[in-house]
Amino acid sequence: MSGERTSYDGDLARLMSEARDLFKSANYSQAANKYLKAAEVQHETLGLEQARDLYNEAIQNFLRASEDYKEKKQYRTSAQNLYQIALIYKKLNDKENWSAAMRAVIDDLLAAAQDYLQLWNEYERAITLVSASCFLLFSLEDFSLAEQYYNQYIAQIQNDPGFTVAQQVLYAAGYAIKAVKDLDAKALLSAQQLVGSHLKPHLSQMMDSSFVDAIDRSLDDVVRIFRSKIKLPKIIPELNFSRDLVLNEPSTLKVVLENEGEGDAFNIDFQLYIPDEVEILDGQKQFIVPELSSGQKHEHSLTFRCMSATGEVTHEVSGKVTFYDQLQTKQTMMIGPYDLIFREVSLSKELGGKLADFEARCNNYKESLKNSLILPDEVVEKTISLIRDIIRAAEEDISKEEFKSVESSILSISKAFNFFDDITSPDFVQKIKEERDREIQEKIDAAVEKVKLELQEEFAKEKQELSTRHQEELTNLENELRQKFEEEKATIIEQTKAEVSETHKQEIEELMNELNSQHKKEIEELKLEAEEEKNRALAELRAQMEEEKKKALEEQESLLQEEFQKRLSQLQNSSKKKD
Repeated sequence: MSGERTSYDGDLARLMSEARDLFKSANYSQAANKYLKAAEVQHETLGLEQARDLYNEAIQNFLRASEDYKEKKQYRTSAQNLYQIALIYKKLNDKENWSAAMRAVIDDLLAAAQDYLQLWNEYERAITLVSASCFLLFSLEDFSLAEQYYNQYIAQIQNDPGFTVAQQVLYAAGYAIKAVKDLDAKALLSAQQLVGSHLKPHLSQMMDSSFVDAIDRSLDDVVRIFRSKIKLPKIIPELNFSRDLVLNEPSTLKVVLENEGEGDAFNIDFQLYIPDEVEILDGQKQFIVPELSSGQKHEHSLTFRCMSATGEVTHEVSGKVTFYDQLQTKQTMMIGPYDLIFREVSLSKELGGKLADFEARCNNYKESLKNSLILPDEVVEKTISLIRDIIRAAEEDISKEEFKSVESSILSISKAFNFFDDITSPDFVQKIKEERDREIQEKIDAAVEKVKLELQEEFAKEKQELSTRHQEELTNLENELRQKFEEEKATIIEQTKAEVSETHKQEIEELMNELNSQHKKEIEELKLEAEEEKNRALAELRAQMEEEKKKALEEQESLLQEEFQKRLSQLQNSSKKKD
């Protein structure tokens, strides 16, 4: 890596030094080429952005060289320098400046052509530069201006037999214009031929190789534009043959070619690939259609058969079609392969026989299932009707040779018939009868149980009603007896109160006096206890207060001593200061 970097630095330094020396000597064209090479080296090594300044240096020097050549009326050489500028802008993807540079090149080529005509009367050189200018305009997709230049110069040389070569050179541009304008494939082919046989050989004698390459690119642009506008054909091949092939019997195969594109197709060549075991009785396996316009269809038929003793035989058939569009571009399409299946018996007849048998069985099942214990008659009718619809659809599929669909329908019908067979078999019917008898017995048992429960509920309800009624009667009787008892009780109490009142009145007064005396005694005792408690509390309070008073006096005395000592100390200090 280090060695590569050293080599790059050395090459770049050498190119830059050479470019500066050439610039100092006013050799702008060669200086520009050196700057261009240096830019390309830096572009390849470090990328476009790092090389952009060197590309701009190359552009400036090519521009100086062009201006110098224009002052000397050397327009052709000026155009070569300007074309290098156009190539740089294309590399930088600067379309706007590339277009401007290309038009400047064209202006110089036309100016050089005028000098060849007016100063030296050299028509071949002049027309070569005019034709080249037209092709450069094709790259700009300016066919209108190119046609103006073409018409201007062709009018001067068209009818002059002395300018045959010049005519062919200019016709190259004229045919290219016609090809794009009229979408004329033949004109495009003529333009391609004349560019190779006349324009490029003459241009290579006047300009450097980059201009010859420019003509090739312009011609490619013409082809690209032509292709983008041209209507292309689209051939769709079909192989139509019966899917019901029978051994040893002839059948027909039809080849259908239809142009579904917008353009015409030419020289349509179809090749059928079919094994030798299949004998062609009539028709050809290969045929050619000279032309097939858009929307047109071509059909080709052949008759074939396969000879074999027994069994089923399968062979493959396929096809290939090739054709050309207006540009003579070859296109190829393949079709197939498809299987040719030959059977001993016609599949249509075999499947048709099965469907006929199914139709007969529908009638049988309809009768056997009538009044069935298994299915209602309405269900049977609808099911049989549905099966018959499937049979009719399958018969239509046979006529269309859609045998896969027919076989699928037969399978569905067979399943339905198997179902019918199952539900009408003795074992199944016996099982259904037993199941129904069991269900009926279960329903009877359930009904009996339900009636039993209902009767029990009704009995319980009546019993509850009787019990409630008896309870109410007992309650009423009890209330009446209780009321009578209370009334008699009240009467007895009143009588008893009157008798007892006088007897106990004296006893009550004595009891009250005794209670009052006892109450006073208790009050006196309580007062005495309270007085003693009061005196004891006062004594404790006095002792506590004396203790607190003594403690407060001691604290005050201590504070006074401290204050006295403090003042005495201050007085002593003051006396010492005075001395």
